[in-house]
Amino acid sequence: MTGLDPNLLVHSKDDHAGIAIMDIKTGEKALGLILTDHTQIEINAVEDIPLGHKMAVKAVAAGDKIVLNGHSIGAATQAIKTGEHMHTHNVKSLRWS
Repeated sequence: MTGLDPNLLVHSKDDHAGIAIMDIKTGEKALGLILTDHTQIEINAVEDIPLGHKMAVKAVAAGDKIVLNGHSIGAATQAIKTGEHMHTHNVKSLRWS
């Protein structure tokens, strides 16, 4: 890591996504902090990730459940690459299923 402040927070190493704590632009390195053990990760953003939105920290296959903070929050409606924006265009909520 570069010693810069993180712009992505990830709850645990088992999570598929982190939350952007500031806007992350396409091509920018996201500096992530894993909150459970304070390890750091770097991920190249392959598209813009707005503040408060999810960024894939692991690739997810279509149909796979997405884990955030130890809970399944949805299922991928298409394959999602590491560094992609995770939102309603590629994730279906499991809340009302």
